[in-house]
Amino acid sequence: ANEQSVRVSIWKRRGRLVGNMKPAESGCPEEGGETLPRDARFVKEMAGCKSPLDAICPYRFREPVAPFVAAGREGRRIDPERIVSAFAGIRAAHDVTLIEGVGGFLVPIAEGFRVSDLAVRLGAPILVVGRLGLGTLNHTLLTLEAAARRDLRVLGVVLSAAAPPSTVSEETNPDVLTTLTDVPLLGVLPHLPVAGGDTPDPERLINAVEEHLNVDAVEMGLGLKPE
Repeated sequence: ANEQSVRVSIWKRRGRLVGNMKPAESGCPEEGGETLPRDARFVKEMAGCKSPLDAICPYRFREPVAPFVAAGREGRRIDPERIVSAFAGIRAAHDVTLIEGVGGFLVPIAEGFRVSDLAVRLGAPILVVGRLGLGTLNHTLLTLEAAARRDLRVLGVVLSAAAPPSTVSEETNPDVLTTLTDVPLLGVLPHLPVAGGDTPDPERLINAVEEHLNVDAVEMGLGLKPE
């Protein structure tokens, strides 16, 4: 489960009508002759999003590479206007809509159009999610710098432990990061072991993120009134 699925579940628990979008998903398996976006579908189910999966994830690709590359290898073309139009429909039907990024902030979605360009086009505030371990100081600071250069509003940073902590980096990165940027660190999500299947128990996951993520600060940044 990704951080987006947990946030939308918390908002659903708080009585909000939540929409989600993943403009393109790579590495999709074939099921029943269809390329199935598992991440987008999982978040839709967690959120109770009313929009159809074709709007939530307009582009799906088999190979786990950047969407622009995947589209070219399948002889297809991604139209950014289709993504923008789909988002407008989802947003109109929900109290709040989260858009999950595709790889990193500068990953190409289409020719001359990156994830950062989509954020600019939609005027969407950003929540930067980075891994907890080695390399995150560089990756996170580069992302924040790229967002600032585009005059995008960043709500905050969240660090996530995708694996059990094993080095001093996991211990020191949160505190060091707060000394290197004025963007607030809104939480450090712990690693949750998976007993079976692909994800931890959803209820356990939601409870953990409610405990470790400052959801109220995210809501305030989005201008949402307290429930």
